[in-house]
Amino acid sequence: MQVADTFFSHPNKNYNDHIKRIAQSFDDENHRVVAHYHDLGKLSAKFQTYISLEPRLDEERKEFEKRRNRLKTTHTLESAYLYFCNETKREKQFLANFFAILKHHSSLSDIKKEMSDYLSTIDNHIEGRRLESIEDIASKSNVKFDGDIYAFMDFFEDLYDESFYQSIESFFLFKKRYSRLILADKFEAIFNKPYKILDCLEVDKIDEYIQNMQDIIATKPTNEFRNSAKEAIFKNYEQNKNSNIYLIKAPTGVGKTFIALELALNIAKDKGDKRRIITAIPFTSIIDQTHQEYEKILGDVLKYHHLTKYKKDDDEQEQFSQKVFLTDIWHQHFIVTTFNQLLYTLFSNHNRDNVRLETLRDSVIIVDEVQNIPRVLISSIVKIFELFAKVYNIHFIIMSATMPSFEGLLENASILSEDWFYNKKENRYRLHFKENLNSVEVLSEEISQHNKSVICVVNTIDKAKRLFSEIDSADKYLLTTHQIPKHRKEIIYEIKNALKEGKQVKLISTQLIEAGVDLDFDVGYREFAPFGSIIQMAGRVNREGKKPISDVFVFDFLEIEGQSEEVKQLPYRAIDLQEENTISWLSTPLEEIEILKNLESYFKTIKDETSTIDLELPMKNLEFASLFELLNKNFMPNQPWKVSLFIEQKEHQFSKYIEDRNDILNNPKYDTFEAMNRVKDLEKDLGLYTITVNHNLIDKLKYNYSVDEKFGRFILPNNCSAYSKYMGFNPEYTELEEMFDV
Repeated sequence: MQVADTFFSHPNKNYNDHIKRIAQSFDDENHRVVAHYHDLGKLSAKFQTYISLEPRLDEERKEFEKRRNRLKTTHTLESAYLYFCNETKREKQFLANFFAILKHHSSLSDIKKEMSDYLSTIDNHIEGRRLESIEDIASKSNVKFDGDIYAFMDFFEDLYDESFYQSIESFFLFKKRYSRLILADKFEAIFNKPYKILDCLEVDKIDEYIQNMQDIIATKPTNEFRNSAKEAIFKNYEQNKNSNIYLIKAPTGVGKTFIALELALNIAKDKGDKRRIITAIPFTSIIDQTHQEYEKILGDVLKYHHLTKYKKDDDEQEQFSQKVFLTDIWHQHFIVTTFNQLLYTLFSNHNRDNVRLETLRDSVIIVDEVQNIPRVLISSIVKIFELFAKVYNIHFIIMSATMPSFEGLLENASILSEDWFYNKKENRYRLHFKENLNSVEVLSEEISQHNKSVICVVNTIDKAKRLFSEIDSADKYLLTTHQIPKHRKEIIYEIKNALKEGKQVKLISTQLIEAGVDLDFDVGYREFAPFGSIIQMAGRVNREGKKPISDVFVFDFLEIEGQSEEVKQLPYRAIDLQEENTISWLSTPLEEIEILKNLESYFKTIKDETSTIDLELPMKNLEFASLFELLNKNFMPNQPWKVSLFIEQKEHQFSKYIEDRNDILNNPKYDTFEAMNRVKDLEKDLGLYTITVNHNLIDKLKYNYSVDEKFGRFILPNNCSAYSKYMGFNPEYTELEEMFDV
């Protein structure tokens, strides 16, 4: 395929150079084929006019862009059609290549529906002037052109009635071809070089990381139970090195975070082909402590969730921006992220998520607190983890204190924990169900009367704020996601010190406190929640087991005036609550050891009572859009009203960040990668000052304050009375929608 050097793929970028570098990005013949065909449509006269247009003398940028956009044209269908004309062996590889070319600037769709829609409007898509344009492109690129669009239609009409290409193998083939093309294409467009896969972790560095971890552990008090549990886990690992999925079921306080990281490092060392260690955590609210601990051991660790991305998804230039792209493709050895981001990478049909799918290859992935995946999805998702493990050379470490039942699901999984982890654990707490604690007034009075430290976890921010305001205590604290992560971290530190000093701390929190936070209270209260969440919260009471057995009280949903029954249970789904069974189980107080001994049978019972959403079927049918829709529908409630809010703690803090970033990007002494590293260092702290809130609150805030919007974030100016460290974001409001915040 020969193309003259006079054509462009992007403004001032030679077409041949662009194609050559994309083809060099992967040692994969089909990728090279796709690379050479995917942009053929850009050779059209119309596209070249569009891409080469220059601004007129004294023409404003905005006017130039408007004039240029009027010339904007398509190229993916033309490119895919020419690939069809030139490929006679039309089997599964052909189809994967064809759809990668066709969809590389959009999202993968349901394949049968996609072609049915195309065929029903084929006149508008190809015939007429576009067919002439395709013939012109073919002559410029010296490829075969067949103007018989009926052959094209016949092939896909026959395909529409066939299912030979529908299988799990085809699903992975399509995803591989698509993700490799969009990754290489975007990387080259930004950096003017082929994409290069991240180097494998080096043994010497792994040994250094493990030593760093051991040095940190050596500074902590000796705990024989933790040491014995760790020894048992690693002994079982040594006997099961051929597995690619490891399960760790261990009670809170055993040190699973460090154990899992050390295990992941050992897997990387033993296999010698691992490029990343990725840790997925349920909520953004508990990601910071894990990230902080990891950085002490590993150095530079990427923290990635929706608050770390501040681009507008619909803005192509922003999508391609150098300052975010390396972060978006997880181009680092160590990543801490959320369940959302991991599952989107595996299951999404969107371009922006699939761009990092190839970067999961050759990884160790730690899935922490797996019980937070909804019951209707968890069996299907964990089974699909095993499929990805085989295809992408991934090793999964799945762990929880309250592990769901995976009996009969996983063929190649090894359980590294042992039953005695629970039998030998100290009996730290006694769990009760306490009636008549369903109002803020009654609950606050009971908590205030304790002459001990008390933790109370409720289900929404609104409830937490109302309860906190009613508590009568000199040492009371509030923790919600309406406080910026920086302040949450500082408050947790204050609480730890206050507890060490023996103060009667009263902490009111949402469920962000349930995992990854090492606090130790005398008494606990928990609004009704799935049983796994109740156990997680109970792990913050008598955590070290050095006190007499402590009480943890579960109470019914707090009643707020005007709430419906459905709203009252938010953020949980009724199917995950098992309310009747759990209340019956707790009708008699249960001590920790008794509870933990029965957890396995409990989770097996609820597994048997739960219908499973089948994610494999749309995978096999190549229904990429339907698959992602099914995941989202059942994974968590859609929250389109949530927006990011940056809380300035210094005058013009965000503007100063933008100035510093622009100085780096525009400094000629920095090459691309050095500039990116400096920008990444600059960006690390952005998430520490960012929260998500209901958009209605922003609209209301604008009546009283000047609130700017930059890079997809709203900016709350320094010293604004709508935010304080100990109450968080707290404008006066009555919107019922705020109940959705957790």
